[in-house]
Amino acid sequence: MPQKWIYIAIGAVILVAVLAVVFTSSKPQPPLPATAPQLPPSTQTSATSTVTSTQAQTAAQTSACSGGVVGFVPPALIRLIKDAATKAGLGVDGIQSVGSVEGIRRIQGGAKPDVFASVDIELKPDAERTGAREIYSLGRFKLALVCRRAVELGDIPKIKLSLVDPNKGPIGYRELAASWMLQQKYGVDLTSRYAALGVRYVYNGTLYIYVPSSLPNTDLTDVAPNLDATWSRLETGAVDCVYAYVPFLINKYVELKPLGKSTEYWELYEGRKGGATYNVYVFKPPYDFLNDPPIPVVLVLLDPSGRPAKTLKVGHFEAFVASYTERGDCVVNALKTMNLADYGFVRTTSS
Repeated sequence: MPQKWIYIAIGAVILVAVLAVVFTSSKPQPPLPATAPQLPPSTQTSATSTVTSTQAQTAAQTSACSGGVVGFVPPALIRLIKDAATKAGLGVDGIQSVGSVEGIRRIQGGAKPDVFASVDIELKPDAERTGAREIYSLGRFKLALVCRRAVELGDIPKIKLSLVDPNKGPIGYRELAASWMLQQKYGVDLTSRYAALGVRYVYNGTLYIYVPSSLPNTDLTDVAPNLDATWSRLETGAVDCVYAYVPFLINKYVELKPLGKSTEYWELYEGRKGGATYNVYVFKPPYDFLNDPPIPVVLVLLDPSGRPAKTLKVGHFEAFVASYTERGDCVVNALKTMNLADYGFVRTTSS
């Protein structure tokens, strides 16, 4: 009998164990702990590759944006281009003050810089043809007359001017065109001084301006290779007035204060630099060349034999910068982040 109860007890234990297993497996199980999602192997490889590529590009850019930059830059843009090069981490000792026309001629002759800057948008096709990697517009700007004393339009035929040689700088032939248009409108003889240099005007619905390859100095007109040279003559008192760009005056750290006086053709400003004071006459349209002139104007540069060597259609003032190397790209990229209005440039929908 006792042996029988032993077997019954063992059976009961086994039955309880089986029932426990059954009931336990039928209960809902708690969720597994959340784990971070895993990217597919191919995506992980792509992300790593992208990071590596970005790092490589940054390293390459840092490498390119080092050392000194060589530039052919007109006087009006020297300060701006040097500021951009400095911002890009480049040395500026190789930036040379060169007139726009002279600069493009050097490039055409094989002397390519890292960066070329011009205040003459008509030279953009030449920059493209000489292999520029990128061309960036800086914006438009205005023409001004700067004098050591107060003048009227009727005084200009009698005062001594310094003219930038139109063969070397675009302000020279804009000065010639503005003088002809002002003469037609107001009857003041502004072109005789240029005729004495051998310049010829022909108008047949289009204004053609013929400029000899070499221009002499006269009692009333001093011919200079660029704006820096004309400005030096003004500062020393060798001439009474010079034509200049508003960006050039800012480049020279001339402070401009509007005086609230104007005529049909210009607005008067006081210009101060150091202890010197100048009368600055900023032209109004169409003489400021902020937009294209109201008549077609064509410049014809003559060779020494008197035959046409180069023809340019004269339009509005617009400056641009052309990059020829990776260092030049660094300068252009820096310019894109700068406020160019601080340097005298006006952005329009077409510039």
